[in-house]
Formats: sequence, structure tokens, C-alpha cells
Amino acid sequence: MATPLQKRILYHSLRIGILVLAASLGFMVIEHWGFLDALFMTVQTMTTVGFGAPHPLSDMGRVYTILLMLVGVGVLLYILSDMAEIFLEANPKIIFGRRKMRQRIQKIEGHQIVCGYGRTGQEVVEHFKQNQVPFVIIEADPAAVRRAEEQDLLVLEGDASNDDVLVEAGIARAKGIICALPDDTANTFIALTAKGMNDSLTIVSRAANPGSAGKMKRAGAHMVISPYVICGRRMATAVTHPLVTEFLDVVMHSPGYDLRMEQLSIGQKSQLVGSTLRDANIKQAAGAMILAVNQAGTLITNPTPDLVFRAGDELIALGMEGQLKKLSELAGPTSHLL
Repeated sequence: MATPLQKRILYHSLRIGILVLAASLGFMVIEHWGFLDALFMTVQTMTTVGFGAPHPLSDMGRVYTILLMLVGVGVLLYILSDMAEIFLEANPKIIFGRRKMRQRIQKIEGHQIVCGYGRTGQEVVEHFKQNQVPFVIIEADPAAVRRAEEQDLLVLEGDASNDDVLVEAGIARAKGIICALPDDTANTFIALTAKGMNDSLTIVSRAANPGSAGKMKRAGAHMVISPYVICGRRMATAVTHPLVTEFLDVVMHSPGYDLRMEQLSIGQKSQLVGSTLRDANIKQAAGAMILAVNQAGTLITNPTPDLVFRAGDELIALGMEGQLKKLSELAGPTSHLL
């Protein structure tokens, strides 16, 4: 798929070709010259070389040549100056850097695709960087793409709702996709497209309008988040329950603290399978605290000691990094930082 830069170069090249052919046709009609003589006269006039006409010009031919000098040369100089600007922008470092980046994207798997590198997308990317979650950004704005490239992030320039762009981002190998564009319609369409291309994707979408949540979920989004609703609730909680807000900020957003919350999946061969929460003795064995268990699609908060673990259960645990690592070893090889 051609990039916007390649499209600009192709567009200008076509304009030059059409301009030269049209001007040559004028000489053929007015002076009754052959195509080669007309083309020669056109090129030397527009490039201001001035070798002289291949045949004597009629009065009408002279008038036509004057108009071609005034109009055609001006248009050609504008096109050439814009193309020069394009080549100055597309320096070799960027060209080879993007080629290398695409090679890196082709090798990545089990990653997240972030659609949009605006304020929301940047926060998502920052969280992924802190927790070493692999990701690929899709962004249509060239300026935002350059900002991401300067940070050595994996980024593709293009429309996230385009099938070819999603394929290039490795959607078939991806674990999830985040629709972080400010336009609800675009996010809904991306969710619908992504769901059709990879049914196992976890799709999370941003909704500027809370009323769009239902449509996004019908389109395939597993979770829809409205920044305005979340912001309002957090502000209210900060006033009514300030310690709760501070605790959640420490656990979820403060890299300076070792306390973390983690999501882990219990594998088929885990020693936890078949054991109750009491018998597993997780608190003593790992030191982490089990806050909730997602079992067969049902989220069980504050699970009782009699809860029996099954393969495929997802645990939400709280603890220090070392404690969570021990719990991950008990649960199995798969774990995801929140």
C-alpha cells in the first residue's frame, strides 16, 4: 500500500506528464508539427533552455509559446519546488528507518495494536512501555507518526480501519487492539473490522459519547471506556474517599512503588488446579493476595477459602514484584501485568 509521501510524488509526476503532453498537443494543433518536434519545443520552453524552435513559428505559435512560458513554466516550477520539499523531508535515515521498523513489526506477535497516538493513545503507550507489553501504533497524522518514530516506537502511518494497514500491523498475531481515536464512529468501525479479521482479539474502545457504548459492543468491543465518565467518577471519589484514590494510584500508576496488581491465568499443568484457595495456601507460599477470580466468565470478588481452582481461571492478585513472580510460577507460564 502506497504511503501518503509516495502518493504525493506519484500525483506530482502525473501532473508534470499531463502538462507536458497537453502543451505538446497545442504545438501539434497550431503548427501542425509531429509529436517529437512538439515535445522538443515544449520541454525546452518549460525548462527555459532556449535552443530555438525546430521550425519557424507562426504568429499564433508565438502567442501560444508566450502563454506557455508564463503559465506552464510557473506551474512546473511550483510542482518541482514541492517535490524538492518532499525529498528533503524524506531523508535516507527516515526511509531506511521505516523499512527496518516494518521488518520488526513483521516479527512481533502476541502484541497490542494501539489505534491513534493522541493524548489517550500516548497514555496507553506509556503504560505498555512501563510494563514491557509489546505494541504497534497506527496513526494517520504524519506529525504524530514522526513523534512516535523519534521515540523509537513501532508505528505505522495509515488509516486504522483499513484492512491492509491492520494486516501490516500484524492483527492476525495480535492479542488485543485499543481504539483510542477521538471519533466514536471511527472507533466503532475499527472494532467491527478487527473483530472480523481476528475473532480472538480483545478489543477495548474509547467512547467520547457514553451513548456510543452499546453500538461499540455490538460491533465487537469487549470493553468501552468513556474518559469523561471515568474522570468524573475519579474526581468525585477523590473528594469522598481520598485514601482509596491514593491507594489505587500507588498500585496502578506509580512506578516508584513495588506494590503491583497483576492478572494471571492458571495453566493446565498448574499445581493449583483442583486445589481450594485454603489448601493452595497462596498467601504463605507466594505472599501475594488474591483479590478476585474470573471463573467460567464469572468474576468472583473476595473469593471464599472453599473456591476450587480450575485450569483457565484468571486470578487478580496484589503484591510485591517478587511475590507476584512466585505466584506466576504457581499458576503457570502465562501472566499479564495490569
